[in-house]
Amino acid sequence: MILAAAVAVFLLAREGGRAVLHQQVDRVQKTVKFQPDEPGYLELVGATPTLLALHTDNGELAGVTFMARTGIDVGGGIVLLSADLFVEPAGASSEEGEFLGGAYAEGGLAAVERLAEGLFGFGFDEVIEVSTEALASRIQPTGPLPYLVLDDLVAAGADGEVRVVFEAGRRDLLSSDAAAVYAFRNPEEADVNRLERQKALWESWLGVVGKAEDPAPEAPPFDDGLFSHLVALSAGTALIEIPPMQTMARDAGAAPSYELGDEGAAWLRERSLELVPWPRQPESFFRPSVQLLDSTGDPSARDALVEGIVSAGGVITVIGNAPRFGAESTRFAYHRAELVTDPIANTIAYELGVDMDFVEPYEGITDLADITVTVGLSPVAQ
Repeated sequence: MILAAAVAVFLLAREGGRAVLHQQVDRVQKTVKFQPDEPGYLELVGATPTLLALHTDNGELAGVTFMARTGIDVGGGIVLLSADLFVEPAGASSEEGEFLGGAYAEGGLAAVERLAEGLFGFGFDEVIEVSTEALASRIQPTGPLPYLVLDDLVAAGADGEVRVVFEAGRRDLLSSDAAAVYAFRNPEEADVNRLERQKALWESWLGVVGKAEDPAPEAPPFDDGLFSHLVALSAGTALIEIPPMQTMARDAGAAPSYELGDEGAAWLRERSLELVPWPRQPESFFRPSVQLLDSTGDPSARDALVEGIVSAGGVITVIGNAPRFGAESTRFAYHRAELVTDPIANTIAYELGVDMDFVEPYEGITDLADITVTVGLSPVAQ
């Protein structure tokens, strides 16, 4: 059963991120001889697992699927994006914006990945391209998918005559038909309708896999990028959503295209934080890495800052305890001089309500973090 429960996914995402951290503990403890409640204890942070899938049909982009999983048995979330979504790169003007479908036509997978990183604000573990034929082969192990076709899906033949390809109604779709429906678009149809069909197909696919006693044989091959996400999302609480979009004016009679607008952009930022509490450094722009340490003896004070640091633009790579407990105030130390003018570094310091303090990097710190935040006894601004 697929439950659209945003709050539940948020809580699961936080737990999943912490589980990733705790999976790293045993490895760290072998080399760092401290206990979690002792000064000097450190954990390497594992990023929340993510996948960006570009679905293509006859060489054109048919949609973009973002997936985040919070653990093998607790679920995660999916966000679907239209090929007709207009995206303005960060810091660029509207004249420099691109449609996702146009970006794919011009620059392929890498161009769409760059725009998606700007939309979500982080990088992805894996970016894959899935054609209609490849999607059919991935669905095939699951077997027929129960599906409701809401409207007739039609296409014009070579003679110009319109014929019905899929009649409206309930049916069990074979893998080839399910993949075809996923990409199908009626002539001049608004792409938001296709997005709704794609959402319904994900719900059906996850539902069938989730009901299996052993989901692994029902999913794509183990080494396929979709395998771990499909198994995890089908086993737990999965949120499948389409962001709010505004219709953009185009030529009369043409199918509408979309932009997020203020509401959609705010929605996506909020959902990104919920689904990916431990983001990965993007390839196309810089987010400073942060080492977050407790000096109070109470890690809850440190953990309370995680969301604010990530929201402000930081990527937390190390979390743990300071070499000594008892610091009176919270300290923000940056380890590269150029960060003093970096807008994200300044935003993080502002979020914490502390002053930036340059500290010469010591051996190894440049590989782990650009910034060290040490939480002291005095409360920070919230």
